[in-house]
Amino acid sequence: MRTFRLYFVFLFAALLGCEPDDICIEGVAGTPELVVVFYDKNNPNTPKNVANLQVKGMDNETLLYNATNDSIALPLKTGASMSSFSIKKIENEVEHEALLEINYTTNDQFISRACGFKTTFEIATISDTKTNSWIQGIEIITKSISDTKQPHVKILH
Repeated sequence: MRTFRLYFVFLFAALLGCEPDDICIEGVAGTPELVVVFYDKNNPNTPKNVANLQVKGMDNETLLYNATNDSIALPLKTGASMSSFSIKKIENEVEHEALLEINYTTNDQFISRACGFKTTFEIATISDTKTNSWIQGIEIITKSISDTKQPHVKILH
């Protein structure tokens, strides 16, 4: 009987010492990216593909995009208040470049122990710093970047 009580106490203590699994469930939204959609400058409500689009971060040589697209998702720096991107299009074997500079504030949100933190962004300004750029206009659709389900920025070309 005494062995049974000792076994029961040991089992009870072991169960109390258990912690829930630290697994970040797939589908939990992490830090969102800036969704940019390209539109026709002559018809601002019609999305328009950018032929031979090449996108890379200014302080990163990794090419983020190298295709023909009408929209892109740009990863903003979580530990900074500004991100810059080189956006090139190649038309008739001529390279046209735009330099996109995005200024923003960040807000870190705790998701869980397993998933860590998620950073959301609030756009302050966005501009093309290249003179004679192929970009004809930039419009902020949504200043708050908390998901990637909707476009945040509209670029006319």
